[in-house]
Amino acid sequence: MMIMMDQLPVEQKRSGIVVVGGDSSLLYLLERYAERAGYSVSFEESPFLAETVQRSEPEAVIFPSVEILEGAQALVAELTNCDIPIIVCSSVLDQTKTRELGADYCLLHPLEFDSFSSILKAAVASRRINPV
Repeated sequence: MMIMMDQLPVEQKRSGIVVVGGDSSLLYLLERYAERAGYSVSFEESPFLAETVQRSEPEAVIFPSVEILEGAQALVAELTNCDIPIIVCSSVLDQTKTRELGADYCLLHPLEFDSFSSILKAAVASRRINPV
């Protein structure tokens, strides 16, 4: 019998991801996609506290926009030191900028579940290859 991840009880879901900032409609979409992929989600608002994010031991951190990533460079440096993958929602035109600002992966607009799921899997796998 095959169980779909989006049907797992909360206690059986994989560890979480943290979403930093963003507008409510995008946050809702990210939360739905993450839960469908089997991850719990927590949200951090400004000011971005590295200790709070690190304490939750996330599999990855998602920034819903390049602007939020740009405003959180101290947090990005801390996450990089802890080997926590950074994912940013961006347009094709902003990919280079997101990499320069410390993003490991880009979720391109329009966001679709399949691309979200594959990028999240790649980010989590890269962390498991290089554990903290």
